[in-house]
Amino acid sequence: MKLCPTVVGLIAVFSGLGFAAPTWPSAVDELEDVMFLNAGYKSKGFGGHVTPCSLSEFGVGRQTAAEWLRIGFHDMATTNVFFEPHGGIDSSIAWELNNGENLGPGFVSTLQTYSALYNSRLSVSDLIALGVYASVRACGGPVVPIRGGRIDATAAGPMGVPQPQNAQGTFVNQFARMGFNTVDMIQMTACGHAIGGVHSEFFPEIVPAGTAPNGYALFDNTLEFDNNIATRYISGPNTDPLSVGPSVAATRNADTVVFTADRNVTIQAMTNPTTFNTVCSSILQRMIDTVAPTVNLSDPLAPYEVKPSGIQLTLLSGGAQITFSGDIRVRTTTRPASSILSVQIVYKDRTGGVGGTITTTTVSGTATGFDDSFTFYGFSANIPATTSISSFNVIVVGTGGLSTTYANNGAGFPIQDSVIALAPQSCLSGTNLTVVAAVRTGVTSPVSLGVSQKVARTGGVPVPALSNATVTMVKGATIGPYAIYSGSSTIASAAGTKYGVSSGTFADDFKDPASLEATCAPIGTVAPSSTSSSVVSTSRSSTSSRASSTTSSTAVPTPVHKPVVGKYSFQGCYTEGTGVRALADAAFVDYANMTSEMCASNCAAYVYWGIEYYGECYCGNELAASSTQAPLEDCSFICPGNPNEYCGAGNRLELYKLTSAATSSRSSSSVRSTSSASSVRSSSSVSSRSSTAPTSTPTLAIKPVVGNYVRQGCYTEGDGVRALSGAQYVDYVGMTLEICASNCAGTAYFGVEYGGECYCGQTLDATSIPAANQLDCSFICPGDASEYCGAGNRLELYKLGSVSSSSSSRVSSASSVRSSSSTRVSTTSTRSSSSSRSSTAVSSSRSSSSSRLSTSSSRLSTSTIRSTSTSRSSSRSSSSTRLSTSTLRSSSSTRVSTTSSRSSSTVRSSTTNTSKSSSSTRASSSSTRISTSTTKPVSSTSASSTAVPTLRIVPSAGGYNYLGCYTEGDGVRALGAASFPSDTNTVESCVASCVGFKYAGMEYGRECWCADEFGVGSVLVPNADCSMTCAGDQYEYCGAGNRLQVYQKAGTGSASTSSSRSVSTTKPASSTTKAASSTSKPASSSTKTSTSSAAPQGTPAIKPTVGAYSYYGCQTEATGVRALNGGFFFNETAMTLEMCASNCAGFKYWGVEYGAECYCGNEFQAGSVTVPHADCSFLCPGNALEYCGAGNRLSTYVLTV
Repeated sequence: MKLCPTVVGLIAVFSGLGFAAPTWPSAVDELEDVMFLNAGYKSKGFGGHVTPCSLSEFGVGRQTAAEWLRIGFHDMATTNVFFEPHGGIDSSIAWELNNGENLGPGFVSTLQTYSALYNSRLSVSDLIALGVYASVRACGGPVVPIRGGRIDATAAGPMGVPQPQNAQGTFVNQFARMGFNTVDMIQMTACGHAIGGVHSEFFPEIVPAGTAPNGYALFDNTLEFDNNIATRYISGPNTDPLSVGPSVAATRNADTVVFTADRNVTIQAMTNPTTFNTVCSSILQRMIDTVAPTVNLSDPLAPYEVKPSGIQLTLLSGGAQITFSGDIRVRTTTRPASSILSVQIVYKDRTGGVGGTITTTTVSGTATGFDDSFTFYGFSANIPATTSISSFNVIVVGTGGLSTTYANNGAGFPIQDSVIALAPQSCLSGTNLTVVAAVRTGVTSPVSLGVSQKVARTGGVPVPALSNATVTMVKGATIGPYAIYSGSSTIASAAGTKYGVSSGTFADDFKDPASLEATCAPIGTVAPSSTSSSVVSTSRSSTSSRASSTTSSTAVPTPVHKPVVGKYSFQGCYTEGTGVRALADAAFVDYANMTSEMCASNCAAYVYWGIEYYGECYCGNELAASSTQAPLEDCSFICPGNPNEYCGAGNRLELYKLTSAATSSRSSSSVRSTSSASSVRSSSSVSSRSSTAPTSTPTLAIKPVVGNYVRQGCYTEGDGVRALSGAQYVDYVGMTLEICASNCAGTAYFGVEYGGECYCGQTLDATSIPAANQLDCSFICPGDASEYCGAGNRLELYKLGSVSSSSSSRVSSASSVRSSSSTRVSTTSTRSSSSSRSSTAVSSSRSSSSSRLSTSSSRLSTSTIRSTSTSRSSSRSSSSTRLSTSTLRSSSSTRVSTTSSRSSSTVRSSTTNTSKSSSSTRASSSSTRISTSTTKPVSSTSASSTAVPTLRIVPSAGGYNYLGCYTEGDGVRALGAASFPSDTNTVESCVASCVGFKYAGMEYGRECWCADEFGVGSVLVPNADCSMTCAGDQYEYCGAGNRLQVYQKAGTGSASTSSSRSVSTTKPASSTTKAASSTSKPASSSTKTSTSSAAPQGTPAIKPTVGAYSYYGCQTEATGVRALNGGFFFNETAMTLEMCASNCAGFKYWGVEYGAECYCGNEFQAGSVTVPHADCSFLCPGNALEYCGAGNRLSTYVLTV
């Protein structure tokens, strides 16, 4: 394995910095986990917020990494080393957001992100410091050493953050107050401005409105952490907005003022990249280590080579045995997991004497950080309660027989058995937390239950407070050497809450109540039987650290596929669906604590549930037809919350079905009989999300209307941009639809995503489309359990409008219930196809807003009824007859209550009737597929045919005549020679942009495409398919999703505007061919119709070879990690395939993503799959004739020489 250039020399980075091996347990263990586990098993996901460096979760014009670095400086900048309060990194900035010194939304969003991880063992101020490390490291900068132990403030500190208008002497004095000299000041400023920029919204004197893309001017020309801020200042071109431009006249050129404080000597030295990185590592560490004198920071954090994780003792029935379980985390950065034969545990009994050896461990999962990788080895063994355990060592056995013993710096890894919190006997029912504990009979101190909860602060402070409560536990029965205690407490929410049990100096704490069952299980008085064991005596030969074969009478539990979990029976190991979720109704993720019981409890209202990838729980009332049974051994991942259970695997579901539900037949014709099965969304057969479900709480349902806003449906995010790019508000604790609507008052749209993220906007990005599965928006609002608040990459979208009861016929039986009478109806019916699951064919009507409102109270249009008595006789069936009937453009405002409306709330024409009869018969099965009449009224507000202006197909513009509505090509762009996307796109502007080409096409409202020929597979379709209005003119049509409004240059062929044209007279598709082995993006061999216009100089194409590399294909990113993680290189302005190949020389593979991101590696990580070449559609910024991947798509090459 080759390491990326950035990581070379960092293999032993922490030991190289002189860090001592940590001793477990430590007060900074939680910080260590967050720091080093970015992705994978038991990861905290902290680094994912700033990876890649360019990432912003809050829309364009922002960079999260820069915001994290900025808040670190601003929190520290009020330090006063001469007086009290001293200040420093103490999170006091949470109270200082309205004092005029901390402008911009980045402070609030950053603190809210940190608050999600904040708990009794991890302060917000430590997270602020860690954010500096993560932001610099994610952007390719040096390691900034991290210490833990900062203490959070509870009030605002003094003012004093340096402002751009300050004079040089003021800056020098301010940094002196912080404890830094002039050289430090220059270094800290340069390092702090290595990433990020200035926003025109908050500093218009520096960046006037409209002068920078998205109102955001970068300090230098890259997003990465490099020394360009220094080199460009010294040697040019200097584009730093705090050094040149309007800031000079406005006397806000602060960087120049700071850098010239020593006549540019320091900044000149920092033009050396090695010096720059060394200086930044040091000065940024000093910045985040600036704390009050009363704060004692830990040693710099280094990753454990071996670290226990989730270690737990559990008293078993009868009290004679204790289960000892957990994971051993092994660092595999320099020692790959493939070189580890086994991991064993040698433990001592409770007196320090010989205990035993656990020889069986299994891989629970893997995780990665910025510079490290880890493998977790899970174990579970029963040991005698009388002798018990006091400490253990870990032995890592290599494949070559060499063993390494880890003894926790000689002390052994300690574990106390005097107080044990018993998770199986504890439970969380609603808000009532009941905790049961086993306390050794020799312990005499009172036994207490401690609960720590997050409580929202008032006054707009985005960081919650921790509320700690203590309850005296009550003693019960004695079982074996333990007395059983119990105690209860009321909690507001399981999210962020921790509980524990203590007695004197003994404690078993920092437990997560979310992992508890809803019902407490009693502890039995009869000991369980055991027949086998992997716990062996500690006698070892002199030549091996492997345990001997002498066995004790105790047993190690073996993971099993549980035949029954509650009311559910095991169905087997199943694949995911093809392009869809096998179970699509709801999802719950817990990579740290997932168990079969937890998933069953979360999915209690559904027919099916299944666990995938050890921590992902999915629910559904039916199983996707394309989900098939896989070999049982495929489901091999161990549940993180119970090592006795299997929890699926990658693309494999551990599937269970409600025992009381009848067997659901899945015939070869994909017909699901529901007359005897319960695999439908019916309130009469299962306890699903229905208004009739017996509950004392409000029914979980879709809200058709919130204030003045009408629901539009479940929408995706934009393609590489935010769907709604206005303001945003984050509240993962109390978000509701009403809160979001209130925050977005005055904007045209609002949407809630990921449960707690609210976005506003005046326009919806054209690349945001209705989700293919409208049930994707399955996250429940944290502030109102009766509402849905989107999901990951899914917006619960609302639009400003009024609901007219006189003009809308609501489906009364559905009444905005997600599953009632087996009906799911969309709130807007927008873009809904005629894919009826009913026995009755339902028309697909493009109606006015009145038909939109007619179904606004339910999830999908009534044409998507999931009937409980019929098979799927819909347009999805393999129909025998396919008829395309007339497309009626009428001035009448026709409304059909059962239609699936694809309304743009207007009509194309008031009189034209076009008949596109292809009447081709497709004899296959017994069902009929019919595309019925499409009615487009003139206006959403009036049925009058005289209303002006009128939405229409533009017949001609700029020397181009309308040709028709076309699909995209088969794996290629229909018109792929040039592209001019624009938020002001019109037919006129597009044809003007395509003036040198034969064809111009508008797609998705804002996209303009040009070419001299069509790509293979593009076909003519009904004009009605091109239903989106132009981004720049609401009265013109500009295609739709996968639909191009095509215009042909006059004089280059027949260009009749008649819509009854056949394909053969309008499209030269048959002359364009593409060999199977060809890698050309549009086909390179074609017959062109002669034209008087000059053709473009070249056409973008897939390069078959680049140097020693050959084209490998278009690949997705991997699951939760980078597909190629050996190295990376970004260049937003000049990236080419050749540039990436040069930077990745020596690696087996490389790929370019998102146009400008180059990644290298020697293997593809799990989850990366090959997709159609056409998916990699972004042109390289440095060469417009090359393709450089796309969003989540890599144009990849493999070494062949």
